[in-house]
Amino acid sequence: MKQIARECGVAISTVSRALNGSTSIRPEVREQIVATAQRLGYRPNNAARALRSRSSRTVGVVLPDMLNTFYAKCTAILQDQFEAQGYGIRLAVTGNSVDREREALARLESERIDGLVIVPTARRWQDHIRGVPAVQMNRHTKSARADIVQSDEAYGARELISHLLNLGHRRIAVLIGDKNFSTTQDRMLGVRDAYDSSDAFAGPTRVLFGTHSRSWGAQAFDDLWTAGERPTAIFAAGSEIALGVLHRTREMGVSIPEDISLVCFGDPEWFLVSDPPLTTFEQPVREVGMIAAQLLLGRMGADEAADASHVRVSGRVIVRESTTAPPE
Repeated sequence: MKQIARECGVAISTVSRALNGSTSIRPEVREQIVATAQRLGYRPNNAARALRSRSSRTVGVVLPDMLNTFYAKCTAILQDQFEAQGYGIRLAVTGNSVDREREALARLESERIDGLVIVPTARRWQDHIRGVPAVQMNRHTKSARADIVQSDEAYGARELISHLLNLGHRRIAVLIGDKNFSTTQDRMLGVRDAYDSSDAFAGPTRVLFGTHSRSWGAQAFDDLWTAGERPTAIFAAGSEIALGVLHRTREMGVSIPEDISLVCFGDPEWFLVSDPPLTTFEQPVREVGMIAAQLLLGRMGADEAADASHVRVSGRVIVRESTTAPPE
């Protein structure tokens, strides 16, 4: 700014007002300053602005990974919503690591973000970023005092398991994520509800807890297929798990759905074009992202002191060719 002031023969305060859109400067002077700034490649120092104004006009978005299409799509929706209100986003990916989450939150706090959307890994994540309005998206922890918006995971799991039970399946294996995450707990609640409301016996044949990864999905299928009594259907709680299962069935010559039925959570585009197309619970990605942004914008505005809310958004089951009655 000093260099611009020298070249234009004006005070630094005049440069500042011109670059901030002030109308109190003669138009020809403002045009000269703006043109000089563009020629010199001027960029505002957002860190300095944040120190002066106590606002960076930035929102932090903390996610476990970007391979999951649910989180990738939510991020695009959040960016659109926040940019429309004049906020940029700073993205951090934790890989479900508590240490990486803590470091990301400390860094975002030091950058004076105005708000936070987080898919939490640690139970006490809020200890690492104080005084920042926050919304928990899809996952949540009971220890945090923050708004929650999520797809109705219990409903989705209940409907998928009920679909399999109605087809006649009784040997159903559940491949699901980390048992400490709220999404896993909600989905297991839905699995139990499906059995409780049916005339089937106590519950699924096997429940395997693991990671939302292709490699774990493949390993879990190996464990199931080499066991004494093979399942007739699999509930895969994520698209990466389902991809691992599909990879192993192809390698082993196992046919879906003739040998085993498969239902999944989420609905990336490849579900529709896989062979066969997969029966799934389509999560309401757009609605979750939109509501998360609206809740946080409200918190950063006049609603900062309002009671925390918990919003569940229903998705829908899409029945495709990956499920049929169990083999004889």
